[in-house]
Amino acid sequence: MTLAPDIADLIPHQAPMVLLDSITHWDDGYILCRALSHTREDNPLRDDGKLSIFAGVEYAAQAMAAHASLRNTGKPARRGVIATASKLSSACQWLDEYSEPLLVRVQLLASNANSSLCQFEITCGANELLRGQLTALSHEA
Repeated sequence: MTLAPDIADLIPHQAPMVLLDSITHWDDGYILCRALSHTREDNPLRDDGKLSIFAGVEYAAQAMAAHASLRNTGKPARRGVIATASKLSSACQWLDEYSEPLLVRVQLLASNANSSLCQFEITCGANELLRGQLTALSHEA
């Protein structure tokens, strides 16, 4: 494991849209991040005061982007978009029902110069809240 810089330095988002607080572990194969932003009333993904479990896809996408930046140290950051969120399975309706930190684990399954496929899971304590796969397409900034 290598120490990681601040999440905001690794992804194209700025506050308050930076949803992850820290990187707990990373290597070439996966990243594990911690988040408490789901507890904030000013979370930008809240709708009518509630935070859907499917907002977790954005948490996973940010972890995926941070992982890509860390893996490509020394190269300019590339912007990308989530092309597909698939195989989603949720165990609850609302992320904000949980007051403990979320753990966001993203595992790289495949990548090339223009795309990446990852699987992810979001847990809180012993509870798995959301899992699925993300396909990202990257392009020059």
